Amino acid sequence: MTIAQGLILLAAMAPLTAHANDFPTTDRVEYVLECMKNHQGKQEYLYKCSCAIDQIAGKLKYKDYIEASTAQRYQNLGGERGAVFRDPQNVKKAAKNYKAIEDAAQTACFSG
Repeated sequence: MTIAQGLILLAAMAPLTAHANDFPTTDRVEYVLECMKNHQGKQEYLYKCSCAIDQIAGKLKYKDYIEASTAQRYQNLGGERGAVFRDPQNVKKAAKNYKAIEDAAQTACFSG
């Protein structure tokens, strides 16, 4: 096999390989189901929420998504246990960044 043939083979296989920020299907489904629930379970949101998680996945690595979305989800959790999500500046920053990314994704996907 020549180098050119090897490069062609690699290029052909590239779409088959997972990207570093590719989210597991279960996490995408969980996002879509929760998003749909937040919009009265309307069928049209299946597509809109799927679009949103795809947009989010394009902006964040999976590990960063887990950390930031968890921080955002628990920003208002009361008591001592909630302090870990409310108080550290890096957690607040991650939550704020995630919220901005999610808002932009929903704006892009929910219009129309």
